[in-house]
Amino acid sequence: MFSLKSETPAIRKWVYAVMAVVLIVNAAVVLWLGDHFLLGSYDKRNNDDVKYVHAAQVLLKDHTLVYNSGALPTNFIMPTIPLMLSGFIAIMDDRDMGVTAFRLLQCLMQSFSIYLLFILARSVFGSRVGLVAIILAAFYIPDLFASGAVLTESTFKLLLLLLLCSTIYAINKKTAAAYVWVGLMLGLACYVKPQSALFPVCLLVLWLVHRYSWKDIVKYTAIVGVCSMALLSPWWIRNYVHFNEFIPFTKSSGNPMLLGALVKRANPPKGFFEQYPEYKDGKLFGPSDNSQKLAAQRLIAYSFKHTPVSYTYWFTAGKTYQLFSAPFYSRPVPGLPRPAINVLHWLYVLAGFAGIVMLLINKRLKQMLPILLPFLYYWLIHLPFITFGRYGYPLMSMLVIFAAAGIVLLIDRRNKNNQGISGAPSPNTLH
Repeated sequence: MFSLKSETPAIRKWVYAVMAVVLIVNAAVVLWLGDHFLLGSYDKRNNDDVKYVHAAQVLLKDHTLVYNSGALPTNFIMPTIPLMLSGFIAIMDDRDMGVTAFRLLQCLMQSFSIYLLFILARSVFGSRVGLVAIILAAFYIPDLFASGAVLTESTFKLLLLLLLCSTIYAINKKTAAAYVWVGLMLGLACYVKPQSALFPVCLLVLWLVHRYSWKDIVKYTAIVGVCSMALLSPWWIRNYVHFNEFIPFTKSSGNPMLLGALVKRANPPKGFFEQYPEYKDGKLFGPSDNSQKLAAQRLIAYSFKHTPVSYTYWFTAGKTYQLFSAPFYSRPVPGLPRPAINVLHWLYVLAGFAGIVMLLINKRLKQMLPILLPFLYYWLIHLPFITFGRYGYPLMSMLVIFAAAGIVLLIDRRNKNNQGISGAPSPNTLH
């Protein structure tokens, strides 16, 4: 599945050429702009990126993972990015050189993601869709910012594509070894984005669609579960040692849940403060994760009870709009201003959703499920929390594939109409 040997020499050259261009352009931009992509200040430590770098430095010096916790261990973040940064800083023996090396690694990730995007699209829709998808992906400008940002997005994008490719491979091969890789990719994805933890729901649906026996479902569930949990167990042990409780991922969901409960981050309705006076005078955001979770739960329950229509709209269409409406492009590349890239982003989003509709109209639901299910999962899993372009960024790779599939469908339809023939063969399907 992961090899290009079955492709024509022309397609192989296109794939490698696009990978090379993406690597060269991303690396050139990263080396040119450097800390232009920082969202915070090293001195003030006022954003995730500079906090990750500080955490990496403390990890090297004191062997303690910190984040908004002074010198004390944290359970606020997953350790992946600080660990990666600390490795580069140690090798380079310099903070700035280490951060630059990390950015160059992200450029490699973006380039390899092109390869995986082709493999994923080809495995579901055929090589033509794969080729169109990587060409579209190469022109998606926010990837330049993702390469330069010291954040989780480039790493997670790569791991998500690996997880999806491994899943499709396992569905086809139906072997224990294949599902070991799914479990490992799931564990790695959780180390970057804990919201990946419920991804096995997608596996279950695919197993049922492809008529797996219950015996196989139980067996492969056990394999995926054991492998992912084995990979996560060092993190669990560390958390238990430091905090005397089982913490599977982090204790930081209260803040994004509470922010997501506020409609467009505005104040709660007046009646909420009358019912819960303890949150008056700016005390809504309590001192602990548990207190913020409780405030979020109360606010959500109150809002659904007193303004059910508007609040239902906010938790569905409103948050969905925020997830997809803006690109992950917080520091524009000079010459590529944000307003122009906003338009480009909208074209990609609309083309992706149009491709989904076209595939459904053409009765390709079963064929598209291996990509559609994860797309829906990562879309819906974010709705209970705050949503914005950064969280929507990993979904763009899947939208690019749907856009490419729609484009190929349109080309086939035009050729059919122009030539008066019965049409091109349908793309490959899962077996």
